[in-house]
Amino acid sequence: MARKLPLLSAFLGVLFIISACGLFGPKDMPSNGQIDPPQLHPQSTAGGEKMDAPSTKQKKTADNPVSMHKVYVIDAEGFVVPWPMELPKTEGMVKQILSYMVQGGEGEKALPPGFRAVLPKGTKILGANIKDGVATVDFSPEFKKYKPEDEEKILDAITWALTEFDTVKEVNIWINGHPLEVMPVKGTPVTHLSRKNGINLELADTIKPGQTMPVTLYFQNQLSNDLTYFVPVTRMIPKTENKGLAVVQQLIQGTKINSPLFSPLLPTMNVKSVKQQKDVIVVNFDNKILSYNQGQANPDVLEAVVLSLTENLDAKKVQIMVDGKNTVKAGNVDYTKPVTRSMLTNSKAY
Repeated sequence: MARKLPLLSAFLGVLFIISACGLFGPKDMPSNGQIDPPQLHPQSTAGGEKMDAPSTKQKKTADNPVSMHKVYVIDAEGFVVPWPMELPKTEGMVKQILSYMVQGGEGEKALPPGFRAVLPKGTKILGANIKDGVATVDFSPEFKKYKPEDEEKILDAITWALTEFDTVKEVNIWINGHPLEVMPVKGTPVTHLSRKNGINLELADTIKPGQTMPVTLYFQNQLSNDLTYFVPVTRMIPKTENKGLAVVQQLIQGTKINSPLFSPLLPTMNVKSVKQQKDVIVVNFDNKILSYNQGQANPDVLEAVVLSLTENLDAKKVQIMVDGKNTVKAGNVDYTKPVTRSMLTNSKAY
């Protein structure tokens, strides 16, 4: 991951320099590549049960249609986090989502206390195009006006917001009609940005170049006395063939010492196996996972597992097992059948 640290460069490949010749500027950037993102629905199970949708904060009418989407913002601890937000429906939802990530804008006004938008104040989205899996976004010159410590947060937020689209695998950034090769303040490379770059990168002191791999884990932070939210953290760990098993083991291991985050999985929990069967990841725990409430599992535990596994493996469903049996229940979701990744991450805190 070249933009993070040299030792991560293996995950970015060769740096590709975009030529400005023959490409579109802010006035003639084609709009026919603009797509609508997938609609975000409450998490559902194969059995058809659904979690309650978040409360509506903007009145939806025929004249004022809105839809729920994820924006990426900075929380009170400085982490980049996905946040569900109701946005007015437009033909250009990519530009709309990014506009709600601008400081001082409508999106920032709807955030919890201590949270803030990530893009510099006054930034305008001049154009956005998606073609062959690559999203190219053209920002106004105000995009250059940010604090050095926000540079990687800005890249994380843009990359992860746009790769919420199933059709987007990489992101390129332009400023005022010109392709950007490095960020203007600290010089971080910005071509071919993808989720392989990670988010909220966490580095251990003992990692060795060439002997590690990245995994993105969903830990939690506290919003209030009774509300928590998920924070994705990319951690470098020793290479292993069973990445899924390593992911769950890292969730059980928990966060770094002195981190404000915490894992909903307890150190006493044990994972027996993690196997991928086509589009389903089967994870098998022992019965310690059922000690939450009268033989049920903690819903946050299972959501962290589902989010983390589907983030790191090429599969969209997770089957939770306990001692080889698919009898797990937690909250409003029936985990006895494979469940899909929740599109409304952090909806309960919204």
